[in-house]
Amino acid sequence: MSKTVPSKSVRALTWVSVLVLVAGVIAFATVKIGGDDDAAPVAQSEPLPEGSTFTPEAPKPEPVPAAARQAAGEFILAAAGREDLKKAWKLAHPDMKRDCGCTYKEWLTGDIPVVFYPTDGLEGASFAVDESTKKRVVMQVALVPGKGADVEPQAFYIGLKAVGEGAQQRWLVDYWAPISATPIPQIG
Repeated sequence: MSKTVPSKSVRALTWVSVLVLVAGVIAFATVKIGGDDDAAPVAQSEPLPEGSTFTPEAPKPEPVPAAARQAAGEFILAAAGREDLKKAWKLAHPDMKRDCGCTYKEWLTGDIPVVFYPTDGLEGASFAVDESTKKRVVMQVALVPGKGADVEPQAFYIGLKAVGEGAQQRWLVDYWAPISATPIPQIG
């Protein structure tokens, strides 16, 4: 008696059928085991009246402490301007030092994760608050060079974190990066 060997198409159809069966069993088990029949139904909310809009109330930001603003200004001069790298190290948060991956000695070379901006002859700086909590401040700072400077005004993000408690609390910079804006070409 000779055995009949199934054709390739019959074997392929068998494998596809087995895979579909396994997928079905997994889907069934997932729905049955993962489903929670006792779960409360999701409440349907009433539609908003025509013409009205929903605007969630934004959390009220904390006022930026004067110590945070002062630390930001000192850091800009010391680190971004490379005026006092020893002071910049003291004003840098441990997160920034960790991200730098550099030692104190390497930091003093000026090869640091702080974008350079010449502060000699800086005419001014203005701050706009993006985020402000009791332990975290993020601001945008616009640096404006004096007349005749070879550099353009530039905007940066600066982030500060509070370390310590009470009278021992200090603000340290954990983030400094330029705000990049892609110029849009004018037509005509």
